[in-house]
Amino acid sequence: MKTLFIDRKNAELEIEKGRLIVRIPDQNPHFSVPTNILEMLVISAPVRFSSTLMTQLTQEKVISVFINQRRMDGCTITTGIMHNDARRRLLQYQAINQISLRITYAKQLVEQKLRLQKALLIRALNARPDLRLDMTKAISRIDYQLRNINDIATFESLRGVEGAAGAAYFKAYQKLFAPSLAFNGRNRRPPLDPVNVVLSLTYTLLHAEAVRALFSTGFDPLLGFYHEPDFGRESLACDMVELFRPLAERWIWRLFAREILRPEHFSKESNKEGLPCILDKRGREIYYTEYEVSARNWRRLMRRSSRKWLDVLSTNLSE
Repeated sequence: MKTLFIDRKNAELEIEKGRLIVRIPDQNPHFSVPTNILEMLVISAPVRFSSTLMTQLTQEKVISVFINQRRMDGCTITTGIMHNDARRRLLQYQAINQISLRITYAKQLVEQKLRLQKALLIRALNARPDLRLDMTKAISRIDYQLRNINDIATFESLRGVEGAAGAAYFKAYQKLFAPSLAFNGRNRRPPLDPVNVVLSLTYTLLHAEAVRALFSTGFDPLLGFYHEPDFGRESLACDMVELFRPLAERWIWRLFAREILRPEHFSKESNKEGLPCILDKRGREIYYTEYEVSARNWRRLMRRSSRKWLDVLSTNLSE
């Protein structure tokens, strides 16, 4: 077990003799799990715990993620203790102060993201020949932006390339979902349709996974190469998540295409326009089970990417 999801209202959490104990009202026996097999604790319901619990989880290097079902982008992440080798962070700080290195790394990141988006659309083209025109148009536009990346000299221009490619990509991507899902583009605050609910929840969890991978390698997640520093934002984790969005988006497409998640797993409060769409209890059970299966590979790739970034920094700054 790497991640434990707590989605039961009024559950009580405590650590005792190296085990995280979850007590649920009117349910026996209580559930417990050794903390040494945990990497992340995800809580998406009102629960009870003490400050001692958070201290112990931090010492055990377990990241805690608190999710608000009605505002996915308003989650809270508690991080573990920083890696003991501060020299790794010094490499990161040194690289960030060299604009030429920053733009080089940022261009590589955006290029890789666009190639992954293109790969998803090529897969979609093969799976959905009825959408051939939409997919080929988007692929062509992404190719055009890819050709421009080498000539870019500023972050502003690079963000323009990423934005143009992203607009073309999402216009095609939304065509992959059934009309009954009412997915007509990205919306977040709050998410108004089932696909946007799952996109927001998945991006939130990926961000937490990235924070943990970076911490364990020795990076400071707050300071990114592509994303500018911002108060309370783990900008380097945002950098890493960009590489995993297309992988997650392909997985989300599969969830709905295979009807693993269906419209009946979602509800809209009072069925009124403008109110958030919410993943119901049964939908969350399905989602978290499916997420954990795919996240095993994503975690492995994040750790590999984080170590690769460290190797690249060590090589470039020692020359």
